[in-house]
Amino acid sequence: MSMTPPDFAHWFTPGATVPTEEKRDVVFAVREVGEITLPTGRLVACDPIVHLCVDDERPDPFTAAVPPGRYRVQTAEATFTYPYDRTVNAAVRLVIRDTPVVRWEPALVPGEPEDDDFGFGVDAGAGCYLDTVAHHSFPGTDDDSGVVWEGLDADTPGPTAFVAEGENGHTIAVFASGWGDGLYPTWVGRDADGEVACFVTDLHPFRFTRTR
Repeated sequence: MSMTPPDFAHWFTPGATVPTEEKRDVVFAVREVGEITLPTGRLVACDPIVHLCVDDERPDPFTAAVPPGRYRVQTAEATFTYPYDRTVNAAVRLVIRDTPVVRWEPALVPGEPEDDDFGFGVDAGAGCYLDTVAHHSFPGTDDDSGVVWEGLDADTPGPTAFVAEGENGHTIAVFASGWGDGLYPTWVGRDADGEVACFVTDLHPFRFTRTR
C-alpha cells in the first residue's frame, strides 16, 4: 500500500486538535520561522550535521523545482500529554504560493523510487531546507561550529526551528525532527493549476488518527 500524507491543512490550523491511538488529543500551533532564499529554485532537505559541507554526503535536490525567490518557512508544533507533557515539531512547511493544495505527491530526488521508504535520513536529530547551491555556505557545521550550531545551541522556548544566514547571502532553515533520528518524508502540495504551492516534511512523532 502506498503511503498517504496526513491532513496537513488541519495540522497547520492554529488550535486544531487530532486524536491519537492512545485516545488523547494532540493540539497544534503554527509558528512562523522566517524566510529562506532559493536562488535556483531547487530545494534540498537533509540532516545539516551529517550532510552540509561534506562533498561525499552532498544530497540531491528534489525533482520538483519552483521559481527562484524568497519563501516562508512554518512549523506545525504538536503538544501532547501522554506519556508525558511535550511539544515537538510535527511538520515543517515551505510556502511557495498562498493557494489551497488539491493534490499531494512525494517529493523525490532523481532516481528515488516512489514507495513507502522515501524521505531523508536524520542521524543528528535535526533537518533543514536550503537551496542546492548553498551546500558549502555554512562552514563548520560538520565540526560543531558556525551559524547552524549557534542556532542549535541557543536557549529558545519551544521546539528548535530557526533561519540562519551563511556565506554569500545563502540562507537555511533548521528544525528539530519530531522524534529524533529516522526517515522523514517530504510531500509536494500542488494547487488547482498544477503549480507547487508548498513542500511539507512530515516530522510527526505520534500515531495520529486521520481527521477525515
